[in-house]
Formats: sequence, C-alpha cells, structure tokens
Amino acid sequence: MPKNADTKVTEVIEAEIKTEETAAAPKKRGPKPGSKRGDKAAAKKAEKPAPAKDILVQIWDKEIDINRVEENIKSQFVAEGHRAGAIKKMSVYIKPEDGYAYYVINDKFEGSVYLY
Repeated sequence: MPKNADTKVTEVIEAEIKTEETAAAPKKRGPKPGSKRGDKAAAKKAEKPAPAKDILVQIWDKEIDINRVEENIKSQFVAEGHRAGAIKKMSVYIKPEDGYAYYVINDKFEGSVYLY
C-alpha cells in the first residue's frame, strides 16, 4: 500500500477512537432534584418576575390606580407592625362613592385606605 493510504487509515482509526472516548465519557448533569443545589436551581427556574400591570378605574371625574391602592394597603399593614412577607391572602373592596378601599388580610386583619 502506498504511504497515503496508511496515513488515511490511521486518521480514520484515531477519529473512531476519539468518538468512542467521548461517547464513553460520563455526561455532566445538573444537580439531583432532591439535593440542596437541585432545590435551589429548581427554585431559580420557577421564579419569574411578575409582569408589569397597569390597572386604572375611572369613575365620575376620578381615576383610581389599583397598583397604588395595593401599595398603600401593604404600607399601612407594615406601619401597623406586621411584616409585608406575612401577607398570604388579601381581599380588597373598592367603594368609590365613599372614597375608600376596604381590605382584609389573611382573613384576620381589617382596615381601609383612602383612594384619592
């Protein structure tokens, strides 16, 4: 055989050996779901920022910004000595004719905030 044929055969064999080595090498995987790292990684993937929302209610010649009402309720709740993270459920009743939003937090705490 000519020299060129030998070098080609050698190259083919070396290429086959390399592909077998890479196929036999263990694949790197992420952390296991039950491990602490796995739980943190899953939590990071699950956390998505809330989409921005602009909800406005117009009644008579007034405008009520629902986001501002929600912020006012939370700040009043915190001012009363509670933690903002303690809010699990919040029900809000907006009564524009009175000019107040009445709320109940965690089926336990009641209050109201001025709308305008």
